Amino acid sequence: MQRNYLRGLLICLIPCLLAGVFAVRIDKYKLGIDLAGGTILVYEINLERTKQRKEAVGEDGQLVKRDATAAAGLSPEEMNQLAAQIKRRIDPTDIKNVTVRPLGDRRLEIILPTGGASSGKTNLTAEEIEETKRLISQMGVLEFRILANGADDAEGIAAARAAVDNESPEVLKALADEGKAPPGPRDEFNVEINGTKAKVRYVWAEVGPEFRIDLGLSNASEGTGGLWAAAAAARAAGKTFVIGPNRTVVNDNAVATEVLYSRVCTNRDQLAREEAERERLEREGKSKEEIAKLLDAKKYEYFVLTRVSPEDSVRVGGDITLTATAGTDAKTFNPCVEFNFNAAGAQVFGKITRRNKPSNNNSRLLAVLLDDRVVSSATIQSEITSHGQITGRFDRKTVERQVYILRSGALSAELREKPVSENTIGPTLGRDTITKGTLAVGLAFVAILVFMVAYYRFAGLVACIALFANLLLTVGFMVAVNAAFTLPGLAGLVLTLGIAVDANVLIYERLREERNKGANLITAIRNGYDRAFGTIIDTHMTSIFTAIVLYTFGTDNLKGFAISLTVGLVISLFTSLYMTRLMFDFWLHKRWLSELRMLKLFEKPNFHPMKLRFVMFTFAVASSLLGLGLFVARGEAGLNVDFRGGTVFAGKLRDGEERALTTTSDGKPGFRELLGEANQKKQLTATAAQWANKPVGDSSTANTFVYTISYADNSTTTVTLSHRPAGATDEEMAADVVARARVLPDWSVEQMFLAGEPNYGDGKSRYFTIRTTERQPELVRAALDRLLRDDSGKSLMAGATMGIGDATGPKVELTFSQPTSRAYVQEILNREFKKAGASGESDTFSITGDKATETNGRFTKMTVDVSNNPALAKLKGPDTDPEKKAQAESLKRILTETKQLFESAPEPERLEVFDSQLAKETRSKAFWAIALSWVAILLYLWFRFGNWTFGLAAVLCLIHDLCFTLGAIAVCHYLHFIPGAGLLGIDDFKIDLVAVAALLTLVGYSVSDTIVVFDRIREVRGKNPKLVPQMINDSVNQTLSRTILTATTVFLVSIVLYAFGGEGVHLFAFVMVIGVLVGTYSSIFVAAPLLLAFGEGHDEHAPAAVEEPANKEGAEEEVVEG
Repeated sequence: MQRNYLRGLLICLIPCLLAGVFAVRIDKYKLGIDLAGGTILVYEINLERTKQRKEAVGEDGQLVKRDATAAAGLSPEEMNQLAAQIKRRIDPTDIKNVTVRPLGDRRLEIILPTGGASSGKTNLTAEEIEETKRLISQMGVLEFRILANGADDAEGIAAARAAVDNESPEVLKALADEGKAPPGPRDEFNVEINGTKAKVRYVWAEVGPEFRIDLGLSNASEGTGGLWAAAAAARAAGKTFVIGPNRTVVNDNAVATEVLYSRVCTNRDQLAREEAERERLEREGKSKEEIAKLLDAKKYEYFVLTRVSPEDSVRVGGDITLTATAGTDAKTFNPCVEFNFNAAGAQVFGKITRRNKPSNNNSRLLAVLLDDRVVSSATIQSEITSHGQITGRFDRKTVERQVYILRSGALSAELREKPVSENTIGPTLGRDTITKGTLAVGLAFVAILVFMVAYYRFAGLVACIALFANLLLTVGFMVAVNAAFTLPGLAGLVLTLGIAVDANVLIYERLREERNKGANLITAIRNGYDRAFGTIIDTHMTSIFTAIVLYTFGTDNLKGFAISLTVGLVISLFTSLYMTRLMFDFWLHKRWLSELRMLKLFEKPNFHPMKLRFVMFTFAVASSLLGLGLFVARGEAGLNVDFRGGTVFAGKLRDGEERALTTTSDGKPGFRELLGEANQKKQLTATAAQWANKPVGDSSTANTFVYTISYADNSTTTVTLSHRPAGATDEEMAADVVARARVLPDWSVEQMFLAGEPNYGDGKSRYFTIRTTERQPELVRAALDRLLRDDSGKSLMAGATMGIGDATGPKVELTFSQPTSRAYVQEILNREFKKAGASGESDTFSITGDKATETNGRFTKMTVDVSNNPALAKLKGPDTDPEKKAQAESLKRILTETKQLFESAPEPERLEVFDSQLAKETRSKAFWAIALSWVAILLYLWFRFGNWTFGLAAVLCLIHDLCFTLGAIAVCHYLHFIPGAGLLGIDDFKIDLVAVAALLTLVGYSVSDTIVVFDRIREVRGKNPKLVPQMINDSVNQTLSRTILTATTVFLVSIVLYAFGGEGVHLFAFVMVIGVLVGTYSSIFVAAPLLLAFGEGHDEHAPAAVEEPANKEGAEEEVVEG
């Protein structure tokens, strides 16, 4: 026996010790963006480039025709596919908690936690975020093509050269501006090589920077003669040129080894890509000389002619895959990419190299293309099948990046080089949430401990030990597998405590029944566990079903909740069924336990719920219809922005300017007055909107739209809109901007009372969160900047100050009084440069943060570099240049405007935008999540009880609970203005995904109660084919104590969560508080009586269980002796 107990002790102790090792490593906790803070990037798909790729070479080597619908955006399926591809590339093992989700049909939102609330390495640093941007900007398309040569392709070369040389300069300039390749021959040509005939086409491919160096066409070769001089002459004439053996310029197509075309680089996307690369190299600390060498700025573009056919080219993708590793070129000792094709790829690659191996003293070059740019070429010496190398002027970091991209696969669409918006969530709110979440977990555990020990004495202590082990194992498991801790996840941990103790209550009540039947303590414990086993499995399975549905349909934050709840429930089966049983058996074996003292809520209840069933049915139907009606009557106003689309803005007020929701006794207007209709009419009196940077050409293709808005008080503000304003003409678009600037639509405000903040009294707080259905964050910022002001017109919001260094040169140092995100400053600077007309043809500036001053991805010192701005080019010149002083004054004005705007519009603690299309999809997912959970429960109960009536009765009961709870949420909208409502935590609640998580959790809890009653009905009924009212009465009476006790434990943790969990889980806790009450009522008065209504049995003369005489009720102490 000793060995058996030792084995059982080890089975319990070892997992707990291992979990403890993980749980105490606080620095290894992976936090979601709502707790850690982070960066939210919004990227736009480059539809033009994506459309061009649809004309490019397919996987079979043939040209793919244009898809006319490409310009209209991608389909939902294509957007989801692209989001999954990017997620796989930047976070393949899901250890960084990166979220990628579509925004409409042409934008993607990427959420990157930066680890502000944790020092663990699982979160991203600022430099890792920059590297992530680089990974996103590369499609990762790998392709091999044969370069056209005179011996095989003389006819095709002549046609390709003629297509360019005979084209008008205007057309060639337009193609350059759009970043398109020069025109090629439209016809196909028959080419026979080494006895293999094939129809081929000829396509120009851009020469990448690495191959430019190999050809001697990099900027470093300028003025050296040779190929550079030939390229310059051909470029000036708008003509092509050819290279012969030893890369010398020749005039005879027949001896050509490469055919080239050169032009001036004028495409803005290309220039933006170069600027992004420059910024990265500066952040890595490279010198100017190193940057010039590595970057090889694209003053000119070069294209080389390639041969395309299934026998001469192959693109990796589809059935053709490869594995890539970093290696070293044996000839040059430079880093290279080594690859191995799969069987399908090896067959195709072997066919290409076999056809193009040397013959008749003619060698052929195989070009390697990455993202449509030739990075290198090599002479084919013999047939090659599976293995090869990609060589070039690569450094080790570039090779590692290329390997990473090739392993993850190519993207199905190309994103623009830079994000159209970059917002941040500060770590302050996350730290407060962690503090309050930890407090809620601790208080919930203490509440359950006190209740269980007070009611069940020693048995309650055993349950609490198991509960602590459950919490330890759950947290340890989540840390071990790198699961993210999110705000809803903390709520899930708290709720798990209440649901997990339910199993122990069920066991103890069964134990009490067995003892009342005359069994000794050992037998009673054994039978109590055995008879409760099936019910415990059923109740846990239904809750796990709902958690799985939530994980499948929920956002990444809600997945954290689903994981914590599921893991906690699974572990609960181990702790409640095995661990507690082991403790009882050990105590009995040691003879330390001879009796179990516990209170009794009811001695022998004689309750008759069936007598009230018609009244309760009427009440249930009426309350359901009323609740649903109240909720529906609010329409979309009852939904939060993640279900409607809109913006979330969280910030803080200055010291001494803390506010309550309504006007306080000192006369200070509250948030509701400041944001109300009267103040909006006073402050948001927009009169006009004008372009600050009108896009050239068709404005519908622009990335951003900058407007200057004028107000009635003669003040102005500038906003950058990420979507085209409504309207066909400039006037209509301006009118749309003015109309939206005059109102902050459908707003709601929440106060946040952070741990450690002083108690200001009168319900005042410095921190707030505002939600509005306006989806342009700049318009929201502009509105709040004007609304949140004191009587003197000074902004109420707290912010940092900005200092400007010497602005007489191209580089200016900026200092900040508190850590500030680089993206926020860059956004303001970009707007001011555009207002000043200093945008030029490339990006106007670069801004880098001083690593020594970095805190959680934010900096107190940054450097602005305008070296590449054509409008400020003289700043690089000597001080004697008369234009330098004027340009220095211009730069100083831009920076001064930036300083004023930065200090008047502080960086928000949180800024998040919800796209309307995504909101609709989220709403649909929420509906299906709830509906599928109902279907899963109906089918499971049908299977477990052998009749559909049990499943349908339970689901109808759940529908009643849902409607009642939605009604309670709607009622709060009409009560939250009443004085004193705030003391009760009543707010203008709106449904969001966190509320859906609570409703799904409520599904699991409510059906658990129902299952216990149904299980007892099955037991009382036995083999009797008929179900009569008295059987239901007996079943309800026998489970009444358990129903009320488990409701009490879950209610306790829900109240703790409601009072101490913080604003982020306030609605979640409210739903649980209401849901526990209505779920308990419905399990007794609705679910079981519905079985009769569905025809389960009507024979009143059928045998019924023996009715026990009524006895007194109350919480008396009972002794269960051995």
